[in-house]
Amino acid sequence: MQGNRIGVDERIRKLLNLDMFKAYDIRTKSTALTPVLASRLMRAIGKYCIDILKVRSVVLGRDARLAAPALLELAVDILPSMGLDVILNPLQVSTCQFYFSCMRNRDAAAVMFTASHNPGIYIGMKLMGPGMRTLAYDSGPAGGIACIRDFYLDNSGSEYPVKGRGTVRIARYLDEFIDYSISLSGLETHSLRGVSILTDYLCGSAGTEVTEALQACGATVRVRNLIPDGMFPAGDPNPIALESVRSTWDLMRREKFDFGFCFDGDGDRMDVMDNNGEQLAPSFNLALLIPMITDYFRTVHASGVFGSYPYQPHMYYDVKANPLSVVLQANCGIGVHIIRNGHSFIKEALRTNMKQQYLVASEESAHYYMNFPYDLKDSSQGFAATENTLFFTLLTARMWTSSPELYTQALQRQKAIYREREWPCHFYEEHLLEQVMQEVEQAFVSQGLAVFKTMEDGSSLDATLMRGGLPELITKETSLKGDWLQVAQRISRSEEGMARWEVSSSSPERCDQAVAIIHSITDRYVKEGKASYPE
Repeated sequence: MQGNRIGVDERIRKLLNLDMFKAYDIRTKSTALTPVLASRLMRAIGKYCIDILKVRSVVLGRDARLAAPALLELAVDILPSMGLDVILNPLQVSTCQFYFSCMRNRDAAAVMFTASHNPGIYIGMKLMGPGMRTLAYDSGPAGGIACIRDFYLDNSGSEYPVKGRGTVRIARYLDEFIDYSISLSGLETHSLRGVSILTDYLCGSAGTEVTEALQACGATVRVRNLIPDGMFPAGDPNPIALESVRSTWDLMRREKFDFGFCFDGDGDRMDVMDNNGEQLAPSFNLALLIPMITDYFRTVHASGVFGSYPYQPHMYYDVKANPLSVVLQANCGIGVHIIRNGHSFIKEALRTNMKQQYLVASEESAHYYMNFPYDLKDSSQGFAATENTLFFTLLTARMWTSSPELYTQALQRQKAIYREREWPCHFYEEHLLEQVMQEVEQAFVSQGLAVFKTMEDGSSLDATLMRGGLPELITKETSLKGDWLQVAQRISRSEEGMARWEVSSSSPERCDQAVAIIHSITDRYVKEGKASYPE
């Protein structure tokens, strides 16, 4: 996936830590990004901004990770020395608040220092071009991150000629971000009065904005792990990591809040739970939110943004989405289309297909995406395909408060489908990943499952979707009354050596059998000392 645009031998690859250039961002263990390599990388990013993106300014941000402040300080020194103006909030912010700051500086490039949900020993960078275009490997002007890798490898940014030093400007958008998100969600100061909500921020960076916004709308909020702490004492900052959120689920069961939310380290993942601590999958939650989203975009359509075409909204769902949730989404009058995982890829698809009325998307990893208006009062100003988890949190709170019976019904429907939520296996050698993928695929082909590896347009899913008793394309007419099984497998592009699987089925027996088949293969690698299951 990461190729060799400039051929290098293994010694150089390890010496320069070239594995940090991932499919969708730059990510590595913080100890592997030495001060020398970090300076080299920052200069490569600066050269890319100047020579390829042709920008004069860069928005910078960072979350609570311990390695982030030093990198941000380095960027504040190096990028102006190359002639770039820097716009930043030096305090920790969520990635979604950072994206909002990019919306307010849309002609600038942007770098966010974060490693999302990864353990605290990791650090990374999410990169954007002007116009809120997300940069990925071989995606973006001149190849995006692949071009930055080339500049990094040949160290061509080390002595960059400049006419004058750039400026550094402090810009904070917390209050504006909260006001924007509340307004777009349709909530008012009294809307959540009398509602009790449990929130767990896992010591990440989203606590301030979410708590303030919910309280501003009248909710009573019980917070857990609110204070940002890059040591992540509550556990890995991942809301789908059971050991990290178990105590919050237990608290929910004991004290019976109305509902609750769990967030990841940089605040772009949001998991929803009921008053029994039961998690509602993002695809089921989005199915309930779609009517409010399509109502908003109906007014956008009336303003002429989509031209003279009739209003026919579309959305994306990821390969792991439960088939029943996809049917429910389709029943909301929106076209449903499968898409590969990856925040950069999904946002780019939404951006390029906005005029075709592709509006919203979700991933089962608890990410939500939408085309957000730059100006709430003037749709002609355009839209940014991005993440605003605060908005989706508020929209969920609005729907749950006004129609709790719909969530009771959604949870009952979810329980009618038997599911093993995505789990990982870490392989110590990269070449083993494709090998184990092939073994699992062959095992299910022998069981009669059909294999799908492309999206509707023929491009790669970057994953393998295997289905029995289900069609390739799910619509509102798709029947789930019979016996069916779905298995999704993929290689993680944001984690080293990690393969992941998710299973859903119409019966517990078929679900358990499918999980057992996968484990029979991966267990062998673990016993041979070639892999392990992350705790």
